[in-house]
Amino acid sequence: RDMGMKTDLADIEGGLPDANTLLTLMGQDKKVVDGKLTFVLTKGIGQAFITSDVPPDAVRDVLQDALSLRN
Repeated sequence: RDMGMKTDLADIEGGLPDANTLLTLMGQDKKVVDGKLTFVLTKGIGQAFITSDVPPDAVRDVLQDALSLRN
């Protein structure tokens, strides 16, 4: 945020596609390997890790929740 980057779907102005479409678009990212999304996650400050072991349904649920907060 300090760098002016968007950190939440609520930060994006205008309309957005639904969670399924967002998930499909995320699947086009260059970091997708063998059809799996790659995430950099954190367990705490200084405890970041990279994983592709995130179920698509969990990602979809997070996207749906974030989109619902925009309304």
